Formats: sequence, C-alpha cells, structure tokens
Amino acid sequence: MGIFELTPHRLILLSYVSVILIGSILLLLPFSTYRDISLLDALFTATSATTVTGLVVVDISSTFTPFGQLVILLLIQIGGLGYMGFTTYFLILLRRKLSLRDRLLLAESMSYPGIHGLVRFIKRLVPVVFLIELVGAFFLFLFFFKDFSNPLSALWYGIFHSVSAFNNAGFSVLPQGFGPYRGNIPINLILSVLIILGGLGFYVIQELILYYRGQVLRLSTHTKIVLTFSALLLLLGFILLLMETIRWNEFSLKERILVAFFHSASARTAGFNTVDLRNFSEGSLFWIIVLMFIGTGPGGTGGGIKITTAVVIFLVVHSYLSGKNQVVIFDRSITEATVQRAITIFTLSFAYTTLVALLLTKLEETPLLPTLFETVSAFSSVGLSTGNPQGLSFCADFSPIGKMLIIITMLMGRVGILSFMLAIYGKGRESRVKPPEARILL
Repeated sequence: MGIFELTPHRLILLSYVSVILIGSILLLLPFSTYRDISLLDALFTATSATTVTGLVVVDISSTFTPFGQLVILLLIQIGGLGYMGFTTYFLILLRRKLSLRDRLLLAESMSYPGIHGLVRFIKRLVPVVFLIELVGAFFLFLFFFKDFSNPLSALWYGIFHSVSAFNNAGFSVLPQGFGPYRGNIPINLILSVLIILGGLGFYVIQELILYYRGQVLRLSTHTKIVLTFSALLLLLGFILLLMETIRWNEFSLKERILVAFFHSASARTAGFNTVDLRNFSEGSLFWIIVLMFIGTGPGGTGGGIKITTAVVIFLVVHSYLSGKNQVVIFDRSITEATVQRAITIFTLSFAYTTLVALLLTKLEETPLLPTLFETVSAFSSVGLSTGNPQGLSFCADFSPIGKMLIIITMLMGRVGILSFMLAIYGKGRESRVKPPEARILL
C-alpha cells in the first residue's frame, strides 16, 4: 500500500481536517468576532466544535458574534453527524447513486456494520436527528423564554443548546453557562435525555425505532450491550457522585441530587457542567476521568473508547479468570477479531492519553490530575474541564505547543485512534505464511 494512497481512513481524516480549516477561516472573519482572536485560538475553537468536544480557550458568548456562533453550531452539526453522513444525505436527496467505494467509506465513518441497508439507514437517520433536535429546542425555548424577555434570544439559546447537547458537544452561549439552572429539573432532564440519545449511537436509535414499529423482532446483541451498560454506568456514576454532593451543605438537597445525576450523564462525553468541577474531590474527578475514557456507544455523537470496547475487555478478563475459552454475552460469542480490535483500541488509547498527559505536565508545569483530566476530556470528545480563573478550559493557559497537542488529541479522539493510526501508517497485507508458534512466558 502506497504512502500517498487515499484509503478510507485517510479520506475520513482529511474530511475532518478540511472542515476544521474552513471553520477556522470563517471564525477569523471580522464579522465573526467582537474582538480579534489569534489563528491558533480560531483553529482550537473550530477543532473543538467539529470534533464535538467543547473545550474553549476564549469565551464563546462574549467573543463570537451571532454569525460566529452560527458557524460553531454548523461545525457541531457536521461533526456530530459526521461529514460523510451529512454530505451523503444530500447526495441521496439529489438522487445521486453511491459507488461501492462511497458506501464502504460511509460505513467506516458511521461505524455501520457492512453496506447492506446503508442508504436506507442514512435516509432514516438524518430526519430523526433533526426531529430530536427540534423537539429539544422547542422545550428548551419554553423554559428559556421565562428568563429572557427577548423571544429571539430564547429561541436561539434553545436551538443552540439542543444541537450542542444531542451532538454531545458541550458548547454553551449562555453568559453564565448552566450554573444558574443546576436546580432546574426540566432543563436538567431535557439536556440529559438529549445527551443520552446522542450517545447511544445512530445504529441503536434506528434499531429501537424499527423494534417499536414491529419491523424488528428482537434487538441485536450490540444494542443490548449499549443500552444495558449505558444504564449501568449512568446509575453507578450517579451513586458515586451523589456520595460526595450529598455532603455539599451550600446546595439544597434537590440541587445535590440533580448535580450528581446530570454530571453522571454529561461526563461520558457531553461536557456540560452546572457546578465548578474543582468542587469535586480528587476521587470523584478520577471517577469522571474513567467515565470520560469509556465514553458512549459507537457510531454516535459521543467519544471515548466506546462502551462496547470496555465491555469486551471486561468480558475477556472475566472469561480467562473463569477458565472459559470463549467470550460470551447474552448467549452470543464474540469473535476473535472483535476481541483483538477491542484490546488494540484500549491499549493505544490508554498509552496515548497517558503519554500526552505526562508530556503536558512537563511542558506546561501543571499538576498531573487536572492535566490528565484535560487530556482524557479532549481525547474522548467530552469538553469537561477543571477550568482556569477566567472560567475557560484548563488548557486555555497552555503554550502554543500545548494547545496544538490538545488539538491533535481532539482530532484523534473524534476520528478514532485506530482509524487515525491506520490513516497514518496504512494497513499492510497479511502474509499467508504462518511461522511456527513460539512459547512465551507471561
């Protein structure tokens, strides 16, 4: 395979880079900002929006004009749905036929199993995504309208935060963020539902719709895994965070419960927060790092190594300790190729985030825990941050080299570390000659 051959992985990477560069140029236009920003800050913001991360080095509400905020919103939508899925839908509307190469590329970018039914999948997916975002925007508008006398402002806030929540982006244009709403039950629930739906994955959403209509008799093993372990992680995160927030006497009981629930939902990849994360203990921050690292379901708007990868790793360990030679879940065995892929993703992700965090602590002379928190947040497309005194992300004070490392990390996390590595190195041909087996002591 030639080093300059445009493989599917390289095309996906190039598509994200192209969108980021175009977004950076648009954010640098004079009518996009109220004040001049540097090229690096524009690039950082465009990358954070396109990778639906949410880390910010400038204040979004006070820096960007309505046009600049619209550019960020479009980048979030394109990045969340996926550039390939977004453009393919409009090609389908124009009755353009997709070649086999186009279908393979689209399936790879959307984490869709195979190419059978891919066009129908896209046709169903995009309207459903827009419908969910529209419903979320409507309900958010109703509650924002009570706080903002200008209906246009309330409508814009509703649309922006509905899109940002469903795409797990974590961007907010509210002057004070969601801090004032930490005790507002409807706002917390609406955002949490949007976050969870976006994190399930498009394939799971489609299968649930077909199952509800009776067009699918039983849910697939993939969907069962995503639904079951999403609920378990949400519940476990809520319990562990509640054990700390319940001791916060400065908040009401309702606020403490909502903070624990909302941050359990948001931590897996959304990036919204209703309290300063520095209020949490180191133990809770480390647990949030674990949630961020695991992430959400494949083929959705979230990041991380994905729930399915974490489950497969756990099952491999459990099977070995149980003396079983097969990895089984829900009466279905998991293939050796899937196991190898999961181990590779976990190993590369753990090694990369650890290396970058240690490198940043040396370059920026920062404490390890907040630096690791920021690194995993960037890699997992989350956007949560322990922050700086100006209310921006922790990385806002990084040097240009440090910010570039975070930019690369955000891009790698969104494309997928395995796809990113394959895009750089390519995929060699497997030899048909099988060497003799070696005995290695472990």
